[in-house]
Amino acid sequence: MKQFQDSIITILRGLLSRTDIDVHVTVPDDARFGDLTSNSALIYAKECNTSPPELARTIIEKITQSDTHTRYTNLEEKNGFINATLAVDVLTASAHTHLSNELPTDHNRSTLKPFIVEYFQNNVAKPPHVGHVRSAVIGDSLVRILRYLGYPVISDTHIGDWGTQFGLLIYAFKTMGDRAVIEKDPINELNKLYVALSKKIETDVTLHDKGKAEFLKLEQGDSENRELWQWFVDVSLKDFEHYRDVLGLLPFDYNLGESFYEQHMPAVLAEFTDKGLVKKGETGEQYVDLEEFGLGRCILIKSDGATTYHMRDFATYIYRKKEFDFARNIYVVDNRQTHHFKQLFRVLDCAGYPALSDSIHVEFGFMSLPEGPISTRKGTTVSLDALLGEATSRARAIIDEKNPDLDDKEKVATAVGLGAIKYFDLSHNRTTEIVFNWDSALSFDGNSGPYLQYTHARLRGILRRAGATDAHQFSQIDTSTLTSTERLLLRQMYFFQNTLKKSVEDYYPNIVCEYLFTLASLANTYYQQTPILQEENTSIRQFRLFLITGVTHILKTGLSLLSIDAPDAM
Repeated sequence: MKQFQDSIITILRGLLSRTDIDVHVTVPDDARFGDLTSNSALIYAKECNTSPPELARTIIEKITQSDTHTRYTNLEEKNGFINATLAVDVLTASAHTHLSNELPTDHNRSTLKPFIVEYFQNNVAKPPHVGHVRSAVIGDSLVRILRYLGYPVISDTHIGDWGTQFGLLIYAFKTMGDRAVIEKDPINELNKLYVALSKKIETDVTLHDKGKAEFLKLEQGDSENRELWQWFVDVSLKDFEHYRDVLGLLPFDYNLGESFYEQHMPAVLAEFTDKGLVKKGETGEQYVDLEEFGLGRCILIKSDGATTYHMRDFATYIYRKKEFDFARNIYVVDNRQTHHFKQLFRVLDCAGYPALSDSIHVEFGFMSLPEGPISTRKGTTVSLDALLGEATSRARAIIDEKNPDLDDKEKVATAVGLGAIKYFDLSHNRTTEIVFNWDSALSFDGNSGPYLQYTHARLRGILRRAGATDAHQFSQIDTSTLTSTERLLLRQMYFFQNTLKKSVEDYYPNIVCEYLFTLASLANTYYQQTPILQEENTSIRQFRLFLITGVTHILKTGLSLLSIDAPDAM
């Protein structure tokens, strides 16, 4: 794909005598229009004093003249577009590259600045629930894909361990808590206190002010409140590591909670003040005026003297920039925080930091249950333990029905259940609001995790029966009898790496899901229509096993990049 793009760029540079040429190459949805297409002739025809079809034909002629290795079997102009069909040898060579795990990169890894990905920002003293899954699995998949492509990545949870909610929790503990009871089940019991106080606040708003007062005391160093807060944090971090492990998330490089930046906030406030950004409001609050940008006021210090989320996030950004000199600073946070991040990036820009260009809010829609939205404050949650337990139980029942004699049944059920939850989330465009549905998530048909896992297991079964476990035995293959479905499979495999690159351009893991579902669907069609083990012609049989090996390898790799296991048998 890159070679096609580079060829067009080189030709246009020669025709226009300039270097700033931007060429886009895409994959036609319909393979009848080739494997690659570019609209560059439509863009540059006027500047070349010609028509788009004529410029496209000129570019095609020059590519053909330089195509000494017969990379393309067909190059044609269609309505000003340049369409290219790749030679089968190019597609099979790409498949061999995938099987050898020698994927080329477009950059020198040693010179790259890091990408920081912040996700799964769990809150102290609150058990994670189904609503926390989205940040966890989206962030984890982005980290995996970026690293697979060769980018240096730093992961951080930025755990929520500071803010007014801790004043509320401290007040709740002081007025309703029993330490002996809480120590038996710290997270759930502390959460019960928080929910109980939240319900009381609905009828007595003065209780919220009392919670705010407790947080102010915490910020000012009150010893009792500090001791309680540290206890809340310690028990929560143990719980957090448990859920990271249960979800199968990669270990985090850093777990710098909001409280870590408390020491850095005074310097940030002083810097913003020196730069003339800070104003004082009518009730004594300190803020940055963003009215000219349509973003209202960004509050830094509340009227009672307590700091805000923004202050902690400003300190976080500046610390990361100085400490890591990052290329990208990525926040995987739900769309309810969109305004927050718009203010955050704009204020930093006003202070002279490049946050508008080097930071991005990877927002996602809210996940709800069929019963309605999820809220810790209201107590309408399904715990992560309950969700994962239910997923495993349902997966086990399906496996008992489909393959009651399966070895490692419990391990497979866990992989299928967890994979179903992750894939259900990741297969949706992250910006959409989604309602979790068990039937869709655990379906063995259609675009689901179990469907991809089952396809992989089925194909692995074919290879086991064939004794084909070593991809290197397929070094000599015959493509003379290639069927249309076989070429489609090769074509789909060819675009695996390009799909990964596309998915992290704007941080959409669902692009990988769509790719894998298409590959699995083609493979199932092929399996149903084509004799593989029964094929008597040795060379044809070898080629078909080569295809199956390639598909299973990409399915397994792709699922692993979504943090989903691919069992060899189901």
